Amino acid sequence: MGTRETLIEAGLEALISRGYEGMGIGPLLASVTVPKGSFYHFFDSKEAFVGTVLDAYAERYLRLRRERFTDVTRTPLSRLMSYFETLVQEMDTAHPVYGCLYGVLAQSRPSLGPDLAGKLRSKFDAWESDLANLIVEAQRSGEVDPSLDPIDAARHLIDLYEGMVLRARATNVAPSFHGFRAFAARALGAQALL
Repeated sequence: MGTRETLIEAGLEALISRGYEGMGIGPLLASVTVPKGSFYHFFDSKEAFVGTVLDAYAERYLRLRRERFTDVTRTPLSRLMSYFETLVQEMDTAHPVYGCLYGVLAQSRPSLGPDLAGKLRSKFDAWESDLANLIVEAQRSGEVDPSLDPIDAARHLIDLYEGMVLRARATNVAPSFHGFRAFAARALGAQALL
């Protein structure tokens, strides 16, 4: 792994564990023994660095959504539940530091510059759009309540997930992440819990 990738990986870990305001460049560089000059060779500022970490994080989860959401061997609802199950499994292994970078950065919204805040919003929007599109597919297949507004449903599912992760961070106690999947299916008016 190259220096840039090492910094991005260490930056993600630092952001998840300490938040935007708590992540200092000096301690980050010391943790991976990278000189300050190397950091500024790749990134103009802390905000630019965090934007790059956010892009890498979002790309990983975009690939996950594409992998799960385009599996036509499964029904749309099954694809959605498989995606949620993957997120749940990740949270199960995250103890003692739970977190989603989107939520961590959202908590620091007043400290973010307009470019980084806009980038964060676009990542949430892309997640919401992908979920809404799959919910529409599930409605067309008769698996999900057709009266639901797919965008509202997607937004609420994201809020539910982020709230669950936030509570785990606040209490340092793993909530019932597995209950999330069943609750999501019920909230969608799914014809059967998977």
